[in-house]
Amino acid sequence: MVNWSAPRVLALSFTPFLAICVLGLFNVTAMTLTPRPGQEGMLLPSPIFIGGAFVAAHVFQLWLIGRSLGRS
Repeated sequence: MVNWSAPRVLALSFTPFLAICVLGLFNVTAMTLTPRPGQEGMLLPSPIFIGGAFVAAHVFQLWLIGRSLGRS
């Protein structure tokens, strides 16, 4: 049962805003810090995995919104 709902703009923009902040921080650290020996190959797969996780979380959030509105 839903006991509180956020305004539409806030609800739909929260996950993309959080993803932009986290991936932006990841890019800043990737450009300024040097990786440890043996971890150079993780520079590209890490943000791809993190970005995929944010996309999955946003799709899940949209599914929950649709479910709470009575749509499938």
